[in-house]
Amino acid sequence: MNVFAIKALPKNVILSFVSDHIKEVNLSVLLHKCIIIPYDQFIHLSVENFFYKDNDVLWVTMKITREQKRKESTKKETTSLKYNLNFVASEIHKKLWCDSKSQIESERVVPIIGSHLVEQNVAYTNEDEFLNIISTYGLNNSTDVQVSFHPLSSFEFSPKIAAIAEVNLIVNEYDIENDFLKEVLSNHFEIPKVVSQNDIIIIDLTSQITLKYNYKYLDLIESNKKLYFKCTKLQGNKDNNGNINVIPAYYIVKGVTQLTLGENTHALKTKNRFFEVDSTRIHTRSLPLYPDGLREKFFQLQETIEPFIDGEIEELSSSLSTPIIPILLLTGSIGSGRHMLVKSLAKYNGLNCLQIDCNSIQNSTAKQTESKINSMIQKAKAAAPVIVLMDSFDVLAVDAENNEDFRIMEYFTNTLTELFENYTKHPIIFVAITEKIDLKPNMMRIFLEKIHIPKLNLQQRFDMLKWYASVMNLKLNEIDNAKSDLYYTGENTEKEYLSSYMKDILYRVASKTETFAHGDLDTLMHFALRESYLKQSNSHMSRDPNFYLIQEDDFNSALDSIRSLQSQHLDAPKIPKVYWEDIGGLEKLKKELLKTIEFPIKFPHLFKNSSLKRSGILLYGPPGCGKTLVAKAVSTELNVSFMSVKGPELLNMYIGQSEENVRKVFEAARASSPCIVFLDELDALAPRRGAAGDSGGASDRVVSQLLAEIDGVASGEDAETSNFVFIMGATNRPDLLEQSLLRPGRLDKLIYVGPYTGLREKTSVLQALCRSYKLRPEVNLEDVAKALPVRCTGADLMQVVSTARSAAVRGIVEKLNNGLVKESELNSDSVIIGVSELWDGVESFRPSVTEEELAYYESLQSQM
Repeated sequence: MNVFAIKALPKNVILSFVSDHIKEVNLSVLLHKCIIIPYDQFIHLSVENFFYKDNDVLWVTMKITREQKRKESTKKETTSLKYNLNFVASEIHKKLWCDSKSQIESERVVPIIGSHLVEQNVAYTNEDEFLNIISTYGLNNSTDVQVSFHPLSSFEFSPKIAAIAEVNLIVNEYDIENDFLKEVLSNHFEIPKVVSQNDIIIIDLTSQITLKYNYKYLDLIESNKKLYFKCTKLQGNKDNNGNINVIPAYYIVKGVTQLTLGENTHALKTKNRFFEVDSTRIHTRSLPLYPDGLREKFFQLQETIEPFIDGEIEELSSSLSTPIIPILLLTGSIGSGRHMLVKSLAKYNGLNCLQIDCNSIQNSTAKQTESKINSMIQKAKAAAPVIVLMDSFDVLAVDAENNEDFRIMEYFTNTLTELFENYTKHPIIFVAITEKIDLKPNMMRIFLEKIHIPKLNLQQRFDMLKWYASVMNLKLNEIDNAKSDLYYTGENTEKEYLSSYMKDILYRVASKTETFAHGDLDTLMHFALRESYLKQSNSHMSRDPNFYLIQEDDFNSALDSIRSLQSQHLDAPKIPKVYWEDIGGLEKLKKELLKTIEFPIKFPHLFKNSSLKRSGILLYGPPGCGKTLVAKAVSTELNVSFMSVKGPELLNMYIGQSEENVRKVFEAARASSPCIVFLDELDALAPRRGAAGDSGGASDRVVSQLLAEIDGVASGEDAETSNFVFIMGATNRPDLLEQSLLRPGRLDKLIYVGPYTGLREKTSVLQALCRSYKLRPEVNLEDVAKALPVRCTGADLMQVVSTARSAAVRGIVEKLNNGLVKESELNSDSVIIGVSELWDGVESFRPSVTEEELAYYESLQSQM
């Protein structure tokens, strides 16, 4: 006797196994029911059972092996002795409410098919049929099932057309009319289907099934995509009940079988372990239900709720004075994947997911709020077994003054306690979702487990991008991923599906997406596909665009688009358009800045877990020398966000508001990482602490807050993702700064930005300033630079060019007044700067920084 380990696979993989063995006509009849075994073992069984083979499908009886029976018997004895607390009431309650368990001695009539893709002593079926099999034998919590196949003992057990069939809808979180259900059943059985007694029937809500009801139940179709029914009655014309242990299979044929719709029932649905891909794509890949980047948090949630679903905790809970309430707190930022995680958890365990917005529960009066809480509990009982997703939980039991509402909190707690004392028929699990980590004390104590989704690190983002690329079936060229595997071993995931070059691209993309959450990465993938489609559409090629082709350039364009959208948000950092060409001179400063900032951004893996992290740079020197312009150019050249903050604009008259403004600046910078925070006029924001004239120590508190935020950039729980926030400060008076700002690890790189000296530097600055203007051919900027003083600031040179342009504009206006030119012929290109205009600028030159001031700054340079 051959023993098979039966395992569940996604439908698309099952389809790839059987598509070559079953005719297309029979696929829709048998695909949901068939079991696939190795081809040589299938041939062996066919020889023994030849008369029951039809169209390469063999009908056999399936039994549980003795070893499996012994294992289940041991498990039940262990469970019964685990909590031997003699609570008779609980046992009576179970006998009254729990469904009668199917006998483990049952024999199930099933169709089997042989395939060369299946390894020895393994049998595969889809997840829906796997649920039916374990339910038949009472193995509801088992994933490892050993079975054996035997010939049919009699023609009586071969599949026949059912005369009578009754199905019951397994309830979900929606209210559904009977007319819609009858329409769905009628359309589903247009093609005959094989069904057994107590089977779960899964109907995909396609447009062919829903027809005229498609728009009426659009929410149901988009969210659930399926309806689940349980076949409670199945009877043929001439049934012989001689062997009651055999569970035969029947064909339900529309117009022949009398199909009736019974009352709704509560039951667990199919436990989906795999992500459901498009049914039109046939391949031997299986993908996990959840992104790999959230795997740890998913199993943390699963481990917490599993005892409540399996019923293992009921005996322990019944021994306590108050029941154990399964309510969890899941926190994380918007887009971190909280909702997707809970919905995936519901699918993984075969539960409904009832989403409740707590904003709709909280009302102006306590009585109305209590009424809505009670209504929520009734909905949960109606949709059981269910996970109740309570969104924005932080607004519940909080009054208008943001104080704790003890009456509502007590009512909510008492209602939950009463629910779990009196209702134990089906599992009901509550998951509260909020952005805030710290809730009110009385609210925090009701949670059984508190789970926080932190920012994704590089590896998690890489894993998530790989999952999305596999789900979307992305390719780098037409022939990529064309190969198929000889055997399916259950380990063939997206890691093997993606090419090494695709992984390299995704890794580079992941390294550029600091602070991107799950929702941001989802948006990035769709934007990249859009860029690819537009590029293919505009290439004037004859063939249609391929929706699955993508290149690294598409990801880079998508990143630029997302950052541009983020910068349009109020107070969000922006990427300025200032390039090195706009800045003349300062070559040494440019190299120093790029060396400090560029390497950690372009090569983050070299700086990981090292002491090479530099958190800040301080630019100091006389005004007008280009400190702000250089900072903007660095952010533009490196394609990072830039946030310019003037020191005085953060100060506020209200106590605590200045510190909050500082916190908001750094929060916005972290959200737009990689980002350069440029603190201009730093001496106003962070003067020496303990200075006279500071009423109430407000300035000292701001300095302390600034120091804490700067330290938080390079350390703390988000250190790995915040390493790409660089702080640049600029000041004219470094001697007035708080000295602790300049210690190593803070603004520890001091760079003096002085006036331009030498003919070459001044000429390069003038060329940069005149780059956007039209000059006459005879103009020689080097001669202009010679006529200027030895030391000039950038603002001084800007004044020379600005004066020259104004003189050129005045000359054109004079010609216009004299009738030498027409106004319609004038535009911005008509302004041409000549030698005379530039000499006007030189003659009007007035230095903005005196020699005494320059001497003072040079003395500071030696001190710093």
